[in-house]
Amino acid sequence: MLDNFFTENEISYLENESLKKHNTFKVGGEARYIAFPNDEKQVITLLKHLEKEKIKYYFLGRGSNVIFRDEGFDGVIIKSSNLKVINFIDSNTVYVQSGVSLNNICKVMQDNSLAGIEFCYGIPGNIGGAVYMNAGAYGGEICQAVESVKYIDENFEVKTITNKDCEFSYRNSIFQNKKWFILGCTLKLHTENKDIIQQFMDDIMQKRLDKQPLDMPSAGSSFKRPVGYFAAALIEESGLKGYSIGGAQISKKHAGFIVNTGNATCKDIEDLANFTEKTVFEKTGIAIKKEMIIV
Repeated sequence: MLDNFFTENEISYLENESLKKHNTFKVGGEARYIAFPNDEKQVITLLKHLEKEKIKYYFLGRGSNVIFRDEGFDGVIIKSSNLKVINFIDSNTVYVQSGVSLNNICKVMQDNSLAGIEFCYGIPGNIGGAVYMNAGAYGGEICQAVESVKYIDENFEVKTITNKDCEFSYRNSIFQNKKWFILGCTLKLHTENKDIIQQFMDDIMQKRLDKQPLDMPSAGSSFKRPVGYFAAALIEESGLKGYSIGGAQISKKHAGFIVNTGNATCKDIEDLANFTEKTVFEKTGIAIKKEMIIV
């Protein structure tokens, strides 16, 4: 269907690819195609063609907050993993393309004695996904460091939006309500001793190892934090820690995580998430909502 188009435009791609390889939960059926554009020109060329041919598509980063349905995706997954440029604008301002992993950019910034995003260390996503979700941990959110975001809009034009117009809020941004492809963002950071930054990164990584089930496939924290409460505490209070449906389980180590015990399906995870939301509300009167995106 699209093989000739990909070849003619020198866009790397995979056909009939298992989506289990492209999300950290390791679930999902096959994608008809997964495309890996190398630059914004290829992204625009691809988007124009898919829109013209009315072919379904979905933007994907590292798949750390996404799970794919068991029947797969009959269209094109556009993955940002080849967009990896890091460009210093001045001593404390840097442009980062969307495919750069959070661990990588944290390490590069630490090497350059720049602080402001080190709380992202250990989050298994990339910078594009972090902007999309306004990712955060340990008291920080990516919006605190973002100066502007570069993207391709629905008319295939490259545009830049400033922080104040990104409509950042808890685990949310304007990009979740738009059909925009995030190309990258400009980060404004501040100078700090690199040993202090490294110590902070080491500390939060140790906390993750101690408290989170990092040895099992998951999408990280599975539920958004209700105002004034912690989702994990509410789930544990509701007696669900360790509860399973199929191969999906509320982690015995951290009740805020749903984990894949080895053979979970997307349906198992979705059913468990829905059951957890329902049970917590019945037991506590407090509503929690799943954080992961189901495609």
